[in-house]
Amino acid sequence: MQKLRVTLALLCCFGMARVPSVTWAEEPAVGLSKAAGRVKQVVAHRGASSEAPECTLAAIRRAIEVKATAVEMDVRRSQDGVLFLLHDQTLNRTTNGEGVATVLDWKELRQLDAGAWFDQAFRNERIPTLQAALQVCQGKIDVLLDLKEMGHEYAQAIAREVQLHGMPSRTIIGVRSVAQARLFRKLLPQARQIGLLSKPQDLDAFADAQVEMIRLWVDWLDGDGVNLVQQLRDRNVELHLNGSTGTLKEVVGLLEFYPDSLSADDPRILVQTLLSLR
Repeated sequence: MQKLRVTLALLCCFGMARVPSVTWAEEPAVGLSKAAGRVKQVVAHRGASSEAPECTLAAIRRAIEVKATAVEMDVRRSQDGVLFLLHDQTLNRTTNGEGVATVLDWKELRQLDAGAWFDQAFRNERIPTLQAALQVCQGKIDVLLDLKEMGHEYAQAIAREVQLHGMPSRTIIGVRSVAQARLFRKLLPQARQIGLLSKPQDLDAFADAQVEMIRLWVDWLDGDGVNLVQQLRDRNVELHLNGSTGTLKEVVGLLEFYPDSLSADDPRILVQTLLSLR
């Protein structure tokens, strides 16, 4: 009863008027608890990127420590073919290097500092290889690979690395085209897939390609959100939504749509928020 009172009070504080009545068909606190319980995947966005420099081993290890269930990482390829983690196309924001990352070979990339920009406590944290990241995650956390390149050769390299150093059954491939989804279904049949759509009109095409989950951008849900989510449910595809803070105010808004998976830069807070609502 106390939990019910607290949940209702929090809902009132954070704007229950925004919650569509078609979503909370039952008492709001009960519906909210069920929605929170439905979230099975808590994704650390670029690792625990609010507490450690993004896409580094430090951020990945922190995601594991705070009990995220998956870690999202962006994968690029060096000039000499080494797969490494970096979100941006250029090195400028998150390292002490400059320019396009993929024109450098691994010998040059591995010398860069990828931590001091975030905090001096992470000085000399390096850009990790995909191999090193997979080895840290093995048996501890699911891996969500956001693929920053297309093409068969790149896909083969990703699949080979996952097979050699990761766990295909605990890998989620972030595919950006139907062709890429079909290719990875052949290369890594044990892996799950999440469709990273560029527009909501592509939903049916990705569902036809048998991706298990689709990410919908939150701003797509403002107008036609209920219909889009219903379209996913009708196709038996899971829903992923991106958050950032993991705080109660943010999560309540996301739970309106009963997602199966949520991400945050601060997975520690997201885990705590979901537990408090269940």
